[in-house]
Amino acid sequence: MLTDTGVFILLPVLNEIQNIEELLDRIDRELIGIPYTVCVVDDGSKDGTAEYVEFRAARPGNHLHLIRRVKTIRGSQRGSALYAALHWGLSATRHEIFVEMDGDLSHRPEELHQGIAIILKKRCDVAIASKYVAGSRVTNRPWGRLFVSRACGFAVRTIITFRVRDYSNGYRFYTRAAAEMVAGHRIRYGSPIYLTEVLALWLRCGLRIGEFKTTYIGRNEGISKLRFGDLAKAAIAIFEISSRYHFTGFKRIDVLTPATFTAAAGGTKSDK
Repeated sequence: MLTDTGVFILLPVLNEIQNIEELLDRIDRELIGIPYTVCVVDDGSKDGTAEYVEFRAARPGNHLHLIRRVKTIRGSQRGSALYAALHWGLSATRHEIFVEMDGDLSHRPEELHQGIAIILKKRCDVAIASKYVAGSRVTNRPWGRLFVSRACGFAVRTIITFRVRDYSNGYRFYTRAAAEMVAGHRIRYGSPIYLTEVLALWLRCGLRIGEFKTTYIGRNEGISKLRFGDLAKAAIAIFEISSRYHFTGFKRIDVLTPATFTAAAGGTKSDK
């Protein structure tokens, strides 16, 4: 039962000092009475985010664990942060429901119960808070970014499968077995493409994927932040992931070694 095992939240952050206190407070309010742990993975914040989480984690009765990392390559390493948190959650907790969230308040903690309930009632193995199902709302996002998101989403669905509408939203709920499946396979991408790679893995392995409506709140997402080079790399990665989904499959890892974990971490150094 959930009351026995609880919820594990994977929370990658970078320079979120303006949002982290409110986010953690809202998570605490939503999960009163439920065992849970929030694993914050900080990728080298310079604004005091990690120090605040460290201070908060020292309080009696806290639900926090902090992994501090230093990026060694350019670009978001959100994927490798999630991968690091996932492995820690599997090794250090008994939680049966895993939840991925963004650290910038784009995902509403008030939707936690809805996603948890879907997994708890065994309606599916993975539940995505999808921007593209009936009833969903996207606010504070420029039209240009909306267009790019829609176009990229359609392209990914065309190349992989139309069984899922939203490959890119990082607000996800899944079973411990789904988390173990990720840990048991070689993950190639530490960038945000990780989200698509993992979803393709789950689909290939026959997991039941569900989507539910959400309110997504855009945060400083101007189209000027998109780089052609990054989009090109993402396109190449999607084709590579598609080839594994349709043809070659995903390579299993029999024993997770420090070398394989470092490779999947995608250019970061950890200090737990």
